Amino acid sequence: MADVKMTPAPPSEEDWQSRCARCKATVEGLLKNRQTKEALAEALKEPPYGATVKTREDAARTVLQAMSAFREAEIKAAAASLSEEAQNTLMKYLYKFWGQSLPARTNSQLFTWHSALVELQAGPGSIVRAIYDWNWP
Repeated sequence: MADVKMTPAPPSEEDWQSRCARCKATVEGLLKNRQTKEALAEALKEPPYGATVKTREDAARTVLQAMSAFREAEIKAAAASLSEEAQNTLMKYLYKFWGQSLPARTNSQLFTWHSALVELQAGPGSIVRAIYDWNWP
């Protein structure tokens, strides 16, 4: 008899909320210890694609908090330290943030992140993946 592989059920909304709360607490702790690269990587680790809008917005605020901890001169190195998957997730968040009418100073920093991601191995393909992927954080 063939082995039947069971796929786990997708996380429930409560699971997503719990994950986002743990992530936020971890990111805040890392930022307090000035571990900004680690905080950003943690914030991008498990994007809540299957969650409600509120939970995805909570996760996005955590990502923006981690991104805001970097000075402009540090952004390129921080983007380079991310995995390819995290870079693609970050690109999706950038486009999400631009749709939120954030302050000009924040948008300027977002453009710096965008430039760093495109310049790195993520390249222009990351823009296409961010725009056309059905999974949005």
